[in-house]
Amino acid sequence: MRTSYLIRQDGMANLPLLGPIDISGKTIVEAENFLVELLSKNYLNPFVQISLTNQRVIIFPGKGDAQVIYLRNTNTSLLEAIAMAGGINASGKSNSIKLMRKTSKGREIYIIDLSTISGLQEAEMIVQSNDYIYVDFKPRIASSFLYEITPWLSVLTTALLTFNIFYPN
Repeated sequence: MRTSYLIRQDGMANLPLLGPIDISGKTIVEAENFLVELLSKNYLNPFVQISLTNQRVIIFPGKGDAQVIYLRNTNTSLLEAIAMAGGINASGKSNSIKLMRKTSKGREIYIIDLSTISGLQEAEMIVQSNDYIYVDFKPRIASSFLYEITPWLSVLTTALLTFNIFYPN
């Protein structure tokens, strides 16, 4: 029998027969054991299996739109999460990736450099729900400038060519 229950932001869950219980700060295994202990007062050998259905991370893959990635399993690495977001785009810096994680002390920031072997080993860290992954971007000043000026250069060269055709000397 599989039933879904909502755990509120404050860690409280309202379960049948048990009423409101607090499972904040517990890992999945600790919460399962806690529920088995509570249910064993009314049932013989109860079995509890918890699976999280709303785990997600937010990825900013360089300059562009942020993406929300839903984690399909609890062992998703940082590298896998970035790959699920489509990888690091052309303006992203693989040597400057920040993972921001909420802890009891506030937000911790991990800086990962994927351009080195040790950085790739760090990228095997497991992401957690509500992590933010930010990939710094490289400003591309020359290409941005050319992108903006190309239409004007096209008009100017077309005008000069037209003038040269009609007035060759």
